[in-house]
Amino acid sequence: MGKPEDQRVLVTGAGGFVGRALLGQLQHTWPSAAFLATARRDGDAAALGPRVQTACVDLCLDQAVDPVIEAFRPTTVIHLAAQSSVHLAASAQLDMWRGNFLATYNLIESLHRHAPDALFVFASSGECYGRTFLDHDQVTEDAPLQPTNAYGRSKSASEYMIRDVHKGPHLILRMFNQIGPGQDERFVTSSFAAQLARIERGEAPPTIKVGDLSAERDFCDIADMVRAANLLLSNADALDPASTFNICSGRTRSIRSVLDTMLGLTSVDVSVEVDAERLRPSAIARAGGSNAAIHAACGWRPEMAFEDTLQRLLDYWRTRLAA
Repeated sequence: MGKPEDQRVLVTGAGGFVGRALLGQLQHTWPSAAFLATARRDGDAAALGPRVQTACVDLCLDQAVDPVIEAFRPTTVIHLAAQSSVHLAASAQLDMWRGNFLATYNLIESLHRHAPDALFVFASSGECYGRTFLDHDQVTEDAPLQPTNAYGRSKSASEYMIRDVHKGPHLILRMFNQIGPGQDERFVTSSFAAQLARIERGEAPPTIKVGDLSAERDFCDIADMVRAANLLLSNADALDPASTFNICSGRTRSIRSVLDTMLGLTSVDVSVEVDAERLRPSAIARAGGSNAAIHAACGWRPEMAFEDTLQRLLDYWRTRLAA
């Protein structure tokens, strides 16, 4: 990646859950680098640090993307901006394809003109594996991509496009389910924590609404995830110029076990009610990934204890609701 002081790092979706955490760590790792954070709406990328320039950009419009790339001339692009909710993707597939595929294409096309040697880091997803999970306890990066939903298909298509079109090095990060303080309550663990915090405050009846509790997923603390990305970026010069890595804990947990653990962190008595609105149609009962490749590449392993992650998430919602 060259000398740290020469780095010009563009981070899209920097105001999101992963973006905020990763950008904070990157500023510590590369204190001399220049950073530009993009968001679609004013205020989304606010409070990211005094060294971070911000730009409000609709990445789905090539005429909006190109001037930003031309002016900043990034050496590294970390593309996090996306429609990240599988459930919303199913109900708004056109917007999801625009946000996930078209935005990625516009960035790649502009880099081709103005910064062809830039390292392109793409936040992909474990959802790309889809039906392959049915045949593997822990999928590896060379497993077939067989996505079962539009979100996974848009991410998979973006991966293929990056490999075909981008002339510089690229790093594809297939992120599994990230959790931790600051995550939107559209996602299952944050939904449980927010509901429990409201029940504790007497702001909701003592019933927690859930979807399918039998599904098993691989959850990874956001702090571990951004540490993984940071380690890969710091070792980018030693990696294959076209690299793909799973970022996952390497262990699956049922949603029921996640809920039971979280219920053990509160003193309130609650009942559990299945809410039809929260049931997600899926043929994938268990989705687990292998992190052997990233460990071999940079020594990364997840460090956060799962119960501690859930405690921090519950405390986040307690504090937020009390404010």
